[in-house]
Amino acid sequence: MAPGSSVKIAIVGAGSIGSRHAQILRDLRHEVVVVSRRSGAGKYEKISNALKHEKFEYVVVASKTSQHFNDLRELSASKFSGKVLVEKPILTSLKKLPKNNFDFAAVGYNLRFHPAIAWLSDTLPQLGDISSANFYVGQYLPTWRKNDKYQNSSSAMIANGGGVLRDLSHELDLAQYFFGDWSYLTSSGGKFSNLEIETDDTWSILMQTKTCPALSIQMNYLDRIKQRVITVNGDKGTIKIDLISGLSQFNERTQVFNVDSDHTYLAEHKAMIAKDSKTICSIAEALNVVKTIEAIEIASSKRKWIKK
Repeated sequence: MAPGSSVKIAIVGAGSIGSRHAQILRDLRHEVVVVSRRSGAGKYEKISNALKHEKFEYVVVASKTSQHFNDLRELSASKFSGKVLVEKPILTSLKKLPKNNFDFAAVGYNLRFHPAIAWLSDTLPQLGDISSANFYVGQYLPTWRKNDKYQNSSSAMIANGGGVLRDLSHELDLAQYFFGDWSYLTSSGGKFSNLEIETDDTWSILMQTKTCPALSIQMNYLDRIKQRVITVNGDKGTIKIDLISGLSQFNERTQVFNVDSDHTYLAEHKAMIAKDSKTICSIAEALNVVKTIEAIEIASSKRKWIKK
């Protein structure tokens, strides 16, 4: 495919994230067809029907997390052989994925494409040996989707794969992306607020990884001051990046990355269409995030350290 060529793309799911993907890809001048089980929300209600009538080069699975496995199974059964991007997390719980003939497949941990994350990746070796890292992310759930009641969102429902641990699993992906797989972890989390949801809203996680002996992750649906910050300490100083403001610091050195909210999605789709695996999250890496989520939940319920 020549650079700049239009690609025919199916978006599975017509919720907030599916609609966002559709708009971004249309802005890139690609042909987009929406598939949704909700009557009237898309051109087709089933992936299999869409594939019978039209030929797609790229499919974005942006349905509810609880539906991802069935959507992948339907794509596989229909012998789809193009590119597939699955929204994060790839599954609600770990299971073997159906065999497929996908040409290229990945998972939508789009924060990897934030320029401050790229800067952190380039700067991290200058810290020397790492002693600690902290990831903090918090945003008040009722403000996430301004046109929808948060009580009716997938985030609020266990059956749909909601909960802050899965919704904000970017931090779990970034932790393994920068510091490798964990060897031990423990956690405390659950629903601790008065939000009208049945899912978890707060987690504190502590883990040891291959290159970081003390790594902590805090996430919540409760922060009225929207925050997403990573701090890393090493022998030669401290790095801090703020993914909301774009401010990035290495000791006294500072740099600001001003990007709009669609930048990372745009870069992710360009990488998918080009089959550029350098930055994008692989299926194997995404499944490891699901394993980590399950270990975090076990550690909290048993109030103990979990060994990999």
